This record gives sequence, C-alpha cells and structure tokens, in this order.
Amino acid sequence: MSVLRILHLYPAELGINGDAGNVLALSERARWRGVDVDVVTHGIGDDLPQTVDLVHIGSGPLSGQRAVHDDVLRIAPRLREWRDAGIPILAIAGGWQLLGTELETGEGEVLAGAAVFPTRTVLGVTRHVGEIVVRLADGTAVAGFENHSARTILDGAEPLGRVVRGMGNDGSLEGVVVAQSIGTHLHGPVLPMNPVLADRLLATALRAELPPVAQTERVDRYATNARRAIADRLGVSL
Repeated sequence: MSVLRILHLYPAELGINGDAGNVLALSERARWRGVDVDVVTHGIGDDLPQTVDLVHIGSGPLSGQRAVHDDVLRIAPRLREWRDAGIPILAIAGGWQLLGTELETGEGEVLAGAAVFPTRTVLGVTRHVGEIVVRLADGTAVAGFENHSARTILDGAEPLGRVVRGMGNDGSLEGVVVAQSIGTHLHGPVLPMNPVLADRLLATALRAELPPVAQTERVDRYATNARRAIADRLGVSL
C-alpha cells in the first residue's frame, strides 16, 4: 500500500472530547513506519471517497448527533460494505451510538442507527464521568476516560473487553468488536493512551505486521506510564 487513507467522519460535530487525537495517532504511527497518510474529512452532505483503509468517528453531545443523523443514515450502506470488507472502523461513544441499530434519548425518542454495530443505546439521567480500566480478551489492559449517560446493549456481539473499574456499557462489559471494527466509550483519546489498539487497527488497514520503531517505543513508554497512573488512582493493577 503506497498511501494509507483515513476517513474522519464529522470532526466538527463529533469532536468535543479530543477524539481527533486518535486520527493523529494513527497518522503518525503509520508515518513513523514509512507509510504515507491521506486524511479525508467527511462533513454533512459530502460525497464519500471511493476507497478508504480506515474510518474514524468521534463523540459529541446529542445536539451534534442530531445534526449528523440524517447524513449518517445516508452513508450507512457504504459503511456496512466497508465493515464487511474488513475495513476497520473506530467509533467513539456518541459516534458509536449512531453506528448502532438505535439510540433512545432520555425523552424516549428513538433515532435509527446505521446498523454498523449490533448495539442499542439508551441514554439515562445518570452521567458516568471518570477514568476506566478494561481488560481485553487476550489479557491486555486498556485505560482511558469515559463521559456518558448511556446504557449499551450488545445484541449478540462480542465486547471489546470486561470492565475492571468504571462503567463501560453496563458496569460489566465495555465496547464492541465486529469483524475488524471497534466501538468504545473510551476517550483520552483512546489510541495514544493505548497504542496496542492503534497498531491493531493499523495492521488490519495496512495488511501487514507492524514492528516497533524508535518513535513508537518512545511514545509507548509515555502511554504505559499514563495507564499505570490511571490504574493506581483507581486502585487496580494492570
């Protein structure tokens, strides 16, 4: 692959929690390994590119979700095609909610989702704000910050991991994995904090193994220290 094309959906409306840092992390980790990167931003009404290698959608308030909702439904068939083709999609909190099957607001209104993920979200009155540690299926611990009032139901899908401390989907499970795509509540942003996830997405997009290089080894030490600090504050071990 000569150029890695990352599609960043709705950065203006769904970008209030620093989630654009995920796109930066993906771009830099690819460039450090000698891969050119093309970041394409998608706004309401824009045409989608013909091909992409990786898709990112960030989080935002209900007002931002409403603003992009019709456009999400418009591009939903293409997103599902890319998911089925093995194109990795990273969806964060509010963006993930829109890519599920439905989102129920606190007033009982139900917004149809893009059905990229078999997940349903109900917004409640209790807001879960704080740091979170999650254990992946392979035993790896990831950490970050959550800020949501959602209860998320996985309709037969696999979770990203199990909550060690925090709320996640329901106090027990966190996130979702479908094919090569991930939905998660973790901010931070999640990928600089958890480079194992960044390289997992990149390896899938590039269809190649990604050995560490000097730059990744340096920033990954900072990420390790950040995760340890969160774990220490929460009184859990990594």
